[in-house]
Amino acid sequence: MIFLKSKWLKRVLLAGLGVLLALLSYGLLQLIEPVRIAPITPNASLQFTGQALLVASDADMVATAYADAKLDRVPGIEDALTVVTLPLDVTQPDSAQPAIASIQVYNSVMSWPQIIAVSPDGQRAYVAEVRSRPADGIQEFEHIDEMPSGAHITVVDISNRSQPSVIERVNVGRNPKHLSISPDGRFLAVNLTEPEKELLIVELQVDGRLGQRSYFPMEMDDARRDNQATIWHPSGRYLAMTQHQNRRIGFYQVQMIDGAIAVTPVGEPLTLGNHLSNPRFTADGRFLLVPDLKWSIYGNRTLSALLNPKGEMIAVQFEPDSGQLPEVVSRAEVGLSPEGFALSPDNSLIATVNMQRTYLPNFMPAWRGKPYSSLSLVQFDPVSGQFTVEEYGFEGLLPEQATFDATGNSLAVVIYNYREPSPKTGAIEFWNVIPGNFPSLERTGYTLEVVRGAHDIVLLP
Repeated sequence: MIFLKSKWLKRVLLAGLGVLLALLSYGLLQLIEPVRIAPITPNASLQFTGQALLVASDADMVATAYADAKLDRVPGIEDALTVVTLPLDVTQPDSAQPAIASIQVYNSVMSWPQIIAVSPDGQRAYVAEVRSRPADGIQEFEHIDEMPSGAHITVVDISNRSQPSVIERVNVGRNPKHLSISPDGRFLAVNLTEPEKELLIVELQVDGRLGQRSYFPMEMDDARRDNQATIWHPSGRYLAMTQHQNRRIGFYQVQMIDGAIAVTPVGEPLTLGNHLSNPRFTADGRFLLVPDLKWSIYGNRTLSALLNPKGEMIAVQFEPDSGQLPEVVSRAEVGLSPEGFALSPDNSLIATVNMQRTYLPNFMPAWRGKPYSSLSLVQFDPVSGQFTVEEYGFEGLLPEQATFDATGNSLAVVIYNYREPSPKTGAIEFWNVIPGNFPSLERTGYTLEVVRGAHDIVLLP
């Protein structure tokens, strides 16, 4: 009996030691960063072309509030839409700073980076509120999901880049999260969390104001948890949207029937991944591109935030006129937490913005992915839909979106804030694209300060 007990005890001790060594080994692995910080090229020149950049900033919370719900608000700093006038020419050390104008526009980072839509003529911007401003004096919640609901879309006149002005602010329903404007500029698609009204399509008036609204229930599988991010097809005849807790993509045909908008499914939704972000079509409409952040791997929010694997970029072929069903044609591993991405004008390059785990709070010990973020430069074949990838690290927390310039020769990335006490600014960091058989990114070191909480950026080409 003593022998049996001793043998049993040894097994327990060995098992415990094995678990301890496994945890220790994993902890040590967290000290190894997944990618190195890209060096800054000395005296790098920069030419960023286009008419303007639009940047949305959420001043109501710092990047780490996602983890600890501590907002760290700074009095006097409010949500904003910033307009940076282009072109930007930094070919000399003493090159003049671009004109930058900001206007207070309520918005929130608590969505995918698709809260700005711009009219095709570049005269008006539409900004989703998502969540509303907390009452004065509130600096902390029990959980970040307690952030108050939003309800508004703000229409901004940006015809004068140096003096943007609010045209109207309209209540459209609970938590307007993502915006997409049709290619002809007639319709604005909006995602809501309003029961029976999960999809809103607004007819835009000639002066840019919000006109007639059509609400659509997006119930699927007897659950109202679908309809996360919607995007128009370049033809203006279809919508695609992430659904089912960000795991699949549904495609819908949009028609005018007897003067009313009709939205009908195109086939069955396509299950793609684990936690999809906002999608985007290629210019010819043949492919839908979408990142998978893989934030729901473990079925537990905290574990998934700490242990999420690298994300993926996914290409789905979509050619409804051919009678072919949508299908995945390519997947490529990218960095940790690839929430947003930019597509070059010729559709040959994709830059995913990988926030890594920079949302982790300051009090936590060293953890893989916490210190800095990265970009993955993905070479995309617009004929076959295939990918190849390189990755570049850079400082800054919670970068969510990027955009190429009008030529595709430069890239701008928004940085929410840096890891510092009570941050007061966010930033736009600029990179050059080095062409060739294997394109690469060059870090110029050039940045522009914007209102803190920069999380979405759009180019007016």
